Amino acid sequence: MEDLANKVFDLLADRPEFTLAQVRFVTHHEEMISFRNGQPFNSGRQRVSGVGIRIRSNNAWGFAATDDLSTGGILKAAEAAWKTARASTRVPRPKKVDLVPEDVYEDKYHVRIDKDPLKMDFEEKAELILETNKRTMEGSPYVKMAQTFYRCRDQLVHFYSSDGNKIEQRIMFTGIFINGVAVAPPHSQTRILQNFMTRGWETVTMFEPLEKAEQVKKEVTELVTTAENCPKNYKGTLILEPYQLGLTIHESCGHPSELDRVLGYEADFAGTSWLTPDKLNSLKYGNEMVNITQDPSMPDVLGHFKYDDEGVKARPVPIIKEGIFVGYESDREHAALLGLPRSSGNSRAENYNHVPIIRMNNLYLEAPKPGSDGAYKNIEEMIEDTKDGIYALNWKSHSIDDKRLNFQFNTQIGYRIENGEITKTLRDVTYQAITPEFWGAVSGLTLKTEIYGLPYCGKGSPVMQVGIVSHGGPWGRFENVNMGITG
Repeated sequence: MEDLANKVFDLLADRPEFTLAQVRFVTHHEEMISFRNGQPFNSGRQRVSGVGIRIRSNNAWGFAATDDLSTGGILKAAEAAWKTARASTRVPRPKKVDLVPEDVYEDKYHVRIDKDPLKMDFEEKAELILETNKRTMEGSPYVKMAQTFYRCRDQLVHFYSSDGNKIEQRIMFTGIFINGVAVAPPHSQTRILQNFMTRGWETVTMFEPLEKAEQVKKEVTELVTTAENCPKNYKGTLILEPYQLGLTIHESCGHPSELDRVLGYEADFAGTSWLTPDKLNSLKYGNEMVNITQDPSMPDVLGHFKYDDEGVKARPVPIIKEGIFVGYESDREHAALLGLPRSSGNSRAENYNHVPIIRMNNLYLEAPKPGSDGAYKNIEEMIEDTKDGIYALNWKSHSIDDKRLNFQFNTQIGYRIENGEITKTLRDVTYQAITPEFWGAVSGLTLKTEIYGLPYCGKGSPVMQVGIVSHGGPWGRFENVNMGITG
């Protein structure tokens, strides 16, 4: 593959205004085993290989891809990318810049895989997924639908650039999804437990799917039988567990801190951003307890890699530091447009035939320092110190405005807290807030943290790319939050 990449570089080397070429060879394997109500449902395998070529000329990009990996096929794609780059130079832009600098690397990196699911016996995997599916339904007359699936995606990427990068990465993620739907008129409720990690089959076994199936069955049954409705128009203390806290981070911090949205180059899927450049290093996003960091170099979590898809080495980058907005998610071009010294390493492409765009990776809320104000050992200690409030878990639905400033979430299950104890189960707990008011109302964080993977974040137009990300952190407590919104 290196020889083929060099043929692309040789083809372009003497062309006027050629500045950079990046060649990504991708071998993509994917497998899903899925059951619904004890029957096979939407399972499948996929294997594709191809190359994506991105060329920069006079500060404009061109991109082309092909699954024809012959020399002729690759050079034809390179010519198409070159023609696109040259055509793009004729489109007026308010500002043209050179890419921010980045070292070049020669490296090989594979994520940790203790047990490769793609080398396992199919029946061994299917048997566990089927049994998990059956357990979700058995014993409850209220559970009318159960869907369970395991998914694995394995990508081997060889990245070469005309300025010297030679990087090989193998990035596998594996995970499991358990969903139960219960009905007892007038109520219909769903309960989902899931997790995905940049690991092998051990992700599934560590999740303890049979035990999680029993939990889904128990809780979704409770939601349609003994649970009470969330109090209407209630304003008070809200506690979120790491999964739901992470989704709140995703929508209220992750997307609005993507620099292409901020600079007006992306406006798909709920618009642009309120985190405009004038707010950098000055906006009070939350109180001093709020430290939000992106770190794809963290092993095992979804969104983990060593290099992004334009060769930037992964590292932790603070987005919010002690409540102040201090950083963006960027690639080399958008960082240059804003005058930043370096990319944050957020350039990602879903597959060989997708152009890299700015994507979240592993974005999380940091735990507090032990002994600091508002620090709790765990969720039990936090609940014991909460006089009156609601504890809400897991995403059900959400809405957000086109600048991602005003948001509302509906959660799957909640619990009423009175005098430091959980007293009842609640259904349809909703909460609504303005982003800086919400993050300014943090009153407690646990020292214990958890990070969850989300393999289905959509972004991009006209061809949407599905990104893999992870979020989480501690359990968080927030004061004076509007809950039980009715209209």
